[in-house]
Amino acid sequence: MISDSIPWRVELLATAERLEKRKSQRRWTERTSFLIERDVMVGAYSVRRLKESYKVSDELAARAFTVQLHELSGSVPDVHNSHKFWDLYDLGASSDAELSLSEVCNQIIHSWVWGFAAGEDGRGLGGIFVSSDRKRRKCLYFLTIDMLIDLFRSIGEEDIYHIDMRRDENGEMHYTRIKGRPFASTGMGEFELPEGLK
Repeated sequence: MISDSIPWRVELLATAERLEKRKSQRRWTERTSFLIERDVMVGAYSVRRLKESYKVSDELAARAFTVQLHELSGSVPDVHNSHKFWDLYDLGASSDAELSLSEVCNQIIHSWVWGFAAGEDGRGLGGIFVSSDRKRRKCLYFLTIDMLIDLFRSIGEEDIYHIDMRRDENGEMHYTRIKGRPFASTGMGEFELPEGLK
């Protein structure tokens, strides 16, 4: 369980800043791919860890995220062909789907299929294609980079200001309500990233 959420939130905000810069990046290398995958993977894990440690408000935990869903149209991806996901899913047709906060994180953390998409102008990062070890048999999701940035910023900027707890009949304590608000709304100003993380 996380006791101090601040370092986790600071890193999520730094991750959001780095991903924001990737939207207009022109030069792309193997290292770039690694850094983006690392940031998205660690960011998703951080969000899930904060949620499981009761450091995310009920409002954000219940938020639904709109993603694009592409149906499986070929063979089920395996260890030999998952990198050619464009041959296995119908990328020419998509439908909107809603994933919960936990579902978005789990698709990333347990990704079997993983790939990048360029922005609308053919440059920079537009989003990621992802499908977990379970979902790969049915569909592929496309998560826009703007949605991921918003997710990481929303959690990173949140200030938990109220928690209700109650003991059950066995005497075990449970969280029953968690309230949060953006840090800037506390009247204490904007949350500033430490200089070394900008």
